[in-house]
Amino acid sequence: MPHDVVTASLNARDKSGRIDVRFGAGMKTVGVSRRALLSIASPPRATEVRLLQHIDAFCEIVASGLGSKRSGGDVVLVTANDVRRWRRVWQSSEVAAGI
Repeated sequence: MPHDVVTASLNARDKSGRIDVRFGAGMKTVGVSRRALLSIASPPRATEVRLLQHIDAFCEIVASGLGSKRSGGDVVLVTANDVRRWRRVWQSSEVAAGI
């Protein structure tokens, strides 16, 4: 699903991210847990650079419905479990496509 990132920031205190994304006509706030940031790539880092490097992956996780809903329809939290689930789906689709 196409998306446009409106804003992205890292909470320096708890090392979690926040991304405001427009999916079509709707807006969603994507919370990215510290553990999700640590899980998205190696070596594990919970930094603003890591958030920005993988912002499309976090948006794809939400767009594919693998993000964990939290406190309302417009807020989605991406956790380390969501990253692992997305990675399994992504890797299995690569295998099926013969990549």
